[in-house]
Amino acid sequence: MGNDEIRQELEAARVEARRLAAEQQAWREHVFALFEAARDAGLTTDEIVDALGLSGKWAEHLRRREARRMRIEPPNFFFGF
Repeated sequence: MGNDEIRQELEAARVEARRLAAEQQAWREHVFALFEAARDAGLTTDEIVDALGLSGKWAEHLRRREARRMRIEPPNFFFGF
């Protein structure tokens, strides 16, 4: 394999990596939207993670994200009179 062929392969790999990165970003945005919809519907983080079949790393990420959201945006409480 000559230098020109190797360069072409490297350029093709770069294009493929960019395409896959964009695809992964779109998937993440979709999962986050699903997570928010499920949370709004009353599912727990553990239920959502189980339903999505996510890895432990992703599960921990979503738990930290939810905890951070709760610190920033506490749940609304109703103090009925």
